[in-house]
Amino acid sequence: MIDPVVRAYVIGQTPRPDLTDDLHERFPSVSFELIGALDGLAPEAIETCIDCAYPLETRLQDGRRVVVDASYVAERMQRSFDASPDGVFAHLILCAGPFPELGLSLHPTAPVVRPFETALETFRRRGLHDLEIVVPFEDQASPALEKWSAAGFSARSHVLTDRPTSEPLAPWLAGRAGNGGADAMVFDYVGFSSDALREIAARIAIPVFDLGHLALDALQELLDLRSHR
Repeated sequence: MIDPVVRAYVIGQTPRPDLTDDLHERFPSVSFELIGALDGLAPEAIETCIDCAYPLETRLQDGRRVVVDASYVAERMQRSFDASPDGVFAHLILCAGPFPELGLSLHPTAPVVRPFETALETFRRRGLHDLEIVVPFEDQASPALEKWSAAGFSARSHVLTDRPTSEPLAPWLAGRAGNGGADAMVFDYVGFSSDALREIAARIAIPVFDLGHLALDALQELLDLRSHR
């Protein structure tokens, strides 16, 4: 059987070894094609924003970090979807932003794995409703809460940049989660360390989920179905 081709999309620029190394390790028999939504753009040509409707922080080729709006990224990613060659097995979005319509025209020929939408399906199936949401920076907290509320969930946000540099992440999150009776803690972005997730899960009494890892689980399910055909 020929190795499946999966197109993986990042919201910044390629290469992104911090993301692709884990992909190749987990899926050694998959041929990944990595596409950056901002590939080919000089830094001064990128539409950055301060008051974004849904801000996303990402990385450029030169290492600098920029904040762009999810709608801007979605428009550029859609162009890549529209130009997809035949023979692609699946499309994987490596971002937890809200992209409800991105790539839907490709179904069912090449399914699109979108982390946020995958998480919604997972949590609804498991009956999880009350969530502790972890976001990377302050400006994303309010839009993230609105995103989850619009989907029918109750959520509280925790911003990683609020953590004192002297305090380790796991006990800081454990203290903030407290005994509020939440159903789960959710890392609402892609690229968090697996080792750090395990350490946090060991300290917190509720299940811990990462949207990036949920998306990879969904991709694994698609590959498993393919292997049994």
